[in-house]
Amino acid sequence: MAVNPEQVARAASDLMDHYGRAALDVAKTQVDRASRAGDMPALDQALMVLTEIERHQGSSSTPVT
Repeated sequence: MAVNPEQVARAASDLMDHYGRAALDVAKTQVDRASRAGDMPALDQALMVLTEIERHQGSSSTPVT
């Protein structure tokens, strides 16, 4: 099942509106939960939301080598 980009953008925006800078930590927690649960569709969406928040906040959890 494909993830709707508009839904991802809306979810990221909602998290940033509600949590401000802490939205990044909330999104990381959602990724961790989906990963531990083995819920691949939820993990895909959570990762996309996390990436959208990182882009907006100008940060990245991906190490630069």
